[in-house]
Amino acid sequence: MNLAGVHVPLVTPFDSSGDVDAKSIAHLVEVMLANNLSGIVAAGTTGEAYALTFEERHTVISTIVSQVKGRVPVLAGIGGMSTGEAIKQSKLAAELKVDGLMVAGPAYVLPTSVELAKHVNAVINSVKLPSVLYDYPARTGVQFDQESLDLLADNEYVIGIKEASGDLGRIPMFKSRYAGRIEIVCGADADSKAFMDAGATSWIGGMANALPKAHLGIMDPQTRAAAYDAVLPILQHIESGRYIAKTKALMGILGAPCSETRAPLNTLEDAGIEELRGLVAQAGQWAPNLV
Repeated sequence: MNLAGVHVPLVTPFDSSGDVDAKSIAHLVEVMLANNLSGIVAAGTTGEAYALTFEERHTVISTIVSQVKGRVPVLAGIGGMSTGEAIKQSKLAAELKVDGLMVAGPAYVLPTSVELAKHVNAVINSVKLPSVLYDYPARTGVQFDQESLDLLADNEYVIGIKEASGDLGRIPMFKSRYAGRIEIVCGADADSKAFMDAGATSWIGGMANALPKAHLGIMDPQTRAAAYDAVLPILQHIESGRYIAKTKALMGILGAPCSETRAPLNTLEDAGIEELRGLVAQAGQWAPNLV
């Protein structure tokens, strides 16, 4: 499976009743593909997967897969605080014909490195699909350190790692120790230029929901500096807190309304929306309307 390009962890739209809005999901898939993104992650962090029931996860993944129709790869986000739950999620994703998985460590549990590797290997081997590890210790409380990665690197289904730790010092380790085995994937939007300058060719970024043109611009060496400088204030502002609410609000500003978040998160207030409008104006051509 080719990880090159920008893959968007699609937001999950909710209707006025708070239910998953499958029709809007299908519409957003078309918006993302029209903006030349290379893949879609279903039920990731930005998709509020932690707040979805198992049945809603089925709806989200099946809607995305059926709408994509094989045009780009679809990964399914896998969480779960127990190995059994994560395997259950993975088997559902496989049944729904995703192309691969994006597997996070079990949140809150704080496993050892050996326990983390055992968990992830069990999850991936239960379905034998190409898998991207998701390293986001700020959310999960556990990091894919060198010991756990050494135990995972020889799994033929582990093809990459979304590095969202914010530790740019890990990039050389991936380029040397795991070259040809685990591809490093940018997972920190505000650090994207550093990732691309270091040779990364793949990016799974939540803000690609709202800023696909800028993401593609940052991937291109010819436009990287201009695109990055233009949208960096937006990236930093959104990453400073309330990431999902701000990303959804930004999409609404740019013509793709889907602002409702699911409790315990609150939808962004009017003052926050106006602040985003100001940042969009500063970004100019790199933050155009989505549709």
